[in-house]
Amino acid sequence: MSDGRQTTLNALDGEIESLDSVDWTFEGADTSYLTHGLHPYPARMIPQIPDMLLNYYKQEGIVEDGDTVYDPFSGSGTTAVEGRLHGLNAEANDINPLACLLTLTKSTPLDVSVLKKAKEDLLDGLSDELQEVRDDYEAGELEFDEEPEIRDGWFPEPQLFELWQIRHRIDDLEEDYEEDIARFFRIALSIISRKVSYQRNGEYKRYRLPEEKREEHDPDVFDLFHSKVEKNVDMMKSYSQRVDSSLSTTVHYADSRTATENGEEAVEEDSADIVITSPPYGDHGTTVAYGQYSQDPAIIAGDFGYDEMKAVDKTGLGGRNSELEAMEELEEWSAAFGATMDALRDTEDGRADDAMDFVRDYYEVMKEVAKVVKEGQPTVWVVANRTMSRVNIPTHLITRELCEHLGYEHDVTLPREIPSKTLPWENAPENVPELKGELMANENIVILNAPESPEV
Repeated sequence: MSDGRQTTLNALDGEIESLDSVDWTFEGADTSYLTHGLHPYPARMIPQIPDMLLNYYKQEGIVEDGDTVYDPFSGSGTTAVEGRLHGLNAEANDINPLACLLTLTKSTPLDVSVLKKAKEDLLDGLSDELQEVRDDYEAGELEFDEEPEIRDGWFPEPQLFELWQIRHRIDDLEEDYEEDIARFFRIALSIISRKVSYQRNGEYKRYRLPEEKREEHDPDVFDLFHSKVEKNVDMMKSYSQRVDSSLSTTVHYADSRTATENGEEAVEEDSADIVITSPPYGDHGTTVAYGQYSQDPAIIAGDFGYDEMKAVDKTGLGGRNSELEAMEELEEWSAAFGATMDALRDTEDGRADDAMDFVRDYYEVMKEVAKVVKEGQPTVWVVANRTMSRVNIPTHLITRELCEHLGYEHDVTLPREIPSKTLPWENAPENVPELKGELMANENIVILNAPESPEV
């Protein structure tokens, strides 16, 4: 394989003897090959994991060409992309509209000749157009019918309005080309929006550059956009040459806790042949703030509003907008969760309720997955063990035990070290600099076979 893709056959020189014979660390592997490199995303599962798994399950005849892989926590579409590369249909859920945009864009192959023509039309005269925006801004004559719902102080001007002009140009492009083509350029605009903003590098939560550095921040919007578009076109060309265009990607902008009950966005029961997913480590507010990361890029690049994006972290697992009630039975069904709750209740800051909210919501997703995936087929949960109030949360054990309560059959749990990840390795939950608590430095791949029906 080319394009830096590390496959199981390359890695193991033939058939995979067993999943526990694999070195799941993948240290030094290229995690941005093909369309995986179109747009970054927080806490992204590396593509080598679903690549290895799908190679194994196809080798064993458990999954075949034309089957469907489902991911209830799609994120940037890692599972969907790998599913399509392995000859499968892909189906996914996410409550973050930017995640849905990324998943569709990364996993949908495009007619490269049409894409290149659209690129030429989009870039033709764009540099001069952005200069006009800058001139009008400096002359106090700049006007838009509507302006982006961006909070004050997060972007240099006139660069913010140059980004907005590109957005309008992409909107116009969509009238002459298919939505898939326009969406491709939207995600290029999305990622450069973060680079143009005052967002601090290496941070996924909303942290601005200090004021003295903002004065020096004067990015060239056209150069950034032009460079990213050219790179993304090359990635999409390589991806599209490998993917069967007769297959499909379906992405539901909907809640995975009610996946089979989401009206027009519902996932069909008994429709998936395999599930590969990486759930959030915890509630968005205290772990990975997917909504904060996505907020400004989604508003600028897509048709999403401020209130919609602000709601993402509140509606995630364990978020403040969750409508589910606590379930004390969860502590009985999972001994690991029961012990965790006992430990948390002994702490001073009372995070036991937060842990209950998250696991209660997570359990609902397990129930829905049991409805979606066919009986006996593999469900793969890639989880990390976080800490709350210095109490380690054994998510891999909780996942296994609650799934087993629902009738899943445990197959194997595969530990893996994380050689690099854009997340803090430790924190000081009491805000005392001398005190540090270890965070996610390893993951577990928990594999279970789906039940005939969930035991609720």
